[in-house]
Amino acid sequence: MKRVLLINKERIPHYRVPVYNYLADYLLERDFFLTVVAEGVQEKNPFEIHFDQVETRLSFWNLARLFKMTKPDVIIFWTNPEIYLLLFIAFAKLMDAKIIHWGHRRDQQHPHAFLRNLVYDVEHIMDDAIILYAEHLRKQMRLSFRNKIFVANNTLNLRNYPIHQQDKSALKEKHGVRTTKTIICMGRFQRRKRIEDLIEAFNMLDMPDVGLILAGPDPEGILSKVEGENIYKPGAVYGTESLELLSASDVYCLPGAIGLSIVDALFCGLPVITERVNHGPEIIYLKDGINGFVVDKGDTVQLSARLRLLLTDDKLREQFSQAARQEILTNGSIDRMCEGFIAALRHVCSK
Repeated sequence: MKRVLLINKERIPHYRVPVYNYLADYLLERDFFLTVVAEGVQEKNPFEIHFDQVETRLSFWNLARLFKMTKPDVIIFWTNPEIYLLLFIAFAKLMDAKIIHWGHRRDQQHPHAFLRNLVYDVEHIMDDAIILYAEHLRKQMRLSFRNKIFVANNTLNLRNYPIHQQDKSALKEKHGVRTTKTIICMGRFQRRKRIEDLIEAFNMLDMPDVGLILAGPDPEGILSKVEGENIYKPGAVYGTESLELLSASDVYCLPGAIGLSIVDALFCGLPVITERVNHGPEIIYLKDGINGFVVDKGDTVQLSARLRLLLTDDKLREQFSQAARQEILTNGSIDRMCEGFIAALRHVCSK
């Protein structure tokens, strides 16, 4: 049995808890014991924790003490570049531990940020393996690193959500949604999400039977002036509640910076509409013209037209809906993500 430490940056996000639960069981069946190290779990976590967890303030000395107590064979880092982590990686290498980094592994929002990406490269030099969120990220990596790259499509663990047992009318009534058709946008509202384009496109529709749900935390106050009879702002929603709101809706629209929210949306059978901007790696799940649409950046007329098409053409929307769910059940399955982890672990442990 090989021992694996996964260092989680700061607090474990609530959406990662079911992922780590599943990953821990998956690895255990293959003779790897996983312990997740973090500074705690994000507040309002709705999920039970079944994986082995160590809660500690992340610092070089705390991690070094933990290393001496647990003697891990492999350390996986889901972290941002930090000086103390570089020192700990060097220490762990001297102690013969194998090192893996997992994530974007470049600054996706600022791809030309030289100093930040240089630190990533320093980490990669010391890595025994690198796990990327998506295949297309491979081309951003230096050629010298590509022989130790593995891909684990970034996704969520949605296996326990009873999607086929959900009654859309009942869910609408439960959450106070009164319109016949509904557009939903879910996630953390930030300026890079281009919510103003969605509001403009929604107003262009001028369809009294269509509602707009804007669900998620709003740390920048973007929604403070957004009002309307058919606009719903339930605030931050997590777990089953978020999936219920998606299942009660018809189309998902997030014009900018799509991330993991696309997994929830497609899983619930929602076609996705966005703009051609700098998205997270999870954009791999959106197939233009198959399970959603991509319009030009800032083209709110086209954005509104695509929304109208999917809201009024029930046959096309159902076709897109089936393709959306199938995409997540295949390319976005939690098992496929875990396969990338086990491939990387077996690679480093075979050296």
